[in-house]
Amino acid sequence: MEKEKFYLTTTLPYVNAKPHIGFAMEIVRADVIARYQKLLGKDVFFNTGTDEHGQKIYDRARETGKEPQAYVDTYAGEFRKLITELGILPDIHFVRTTDEHHKKAAQEMWRRCFANGDIYKAQHSIKYCTGCELEKTNSELEEGKCPIHPTYEIELRDEENYFFRFSKYQEPLLNCMQTILILSCRIFA
Repeated sequence: MEKEKFYLTTTLPYVNAKPHIGFAMEIVRADVIARYQKLLGKDVFFNTGTDEHGQKIYDRARETGKEPQAYVDTYAGEFRKLITELGILPDIHFVRTTDEHHKKAAQEMWRRCFANGDIYKAQHSIKYCTGCELEKTNSELEEGKCPIHPTYEIELRDEENYFFRFSKYQEPLLNCMQTILILSCRIFA
């Protein structure tokens, strides 16, 4: 009989600086879940890694006089070392978004989603915090500033972007989230 499969991933942090306690805490928690699922007899695929794209990384690389790839190579190694330093399961899958196999997989995912009608192009106007690398709503701003990065100016961006049609998957995603919450409550109770 084939084992039940269990897939778990962490966020993929930007490698614009050394790892911090927040990511260490996240990977340790994920490791606990992965170990628990293995104890239940499941075939566990535990994924983590680094996100090596984005404006903040590009800007930091330029500030240090390095090419972006050389810059992220240094910090990706620091994140990878956490696996050993924190005693994380040794069979963890570590992916870098600049890995060739990741690029090919992302391109294939894009092609399939586009062919399925899950991706569409639209005009979009946003308020953007470069510190967070996120869109901000008025309710998230304090006196027009990001409370996390008050020294950054909020950028007004009007762009044409591609969007994923989440509404098509709303019900399955909500069901999945409910299952995750129930499992988390059982594990961390």
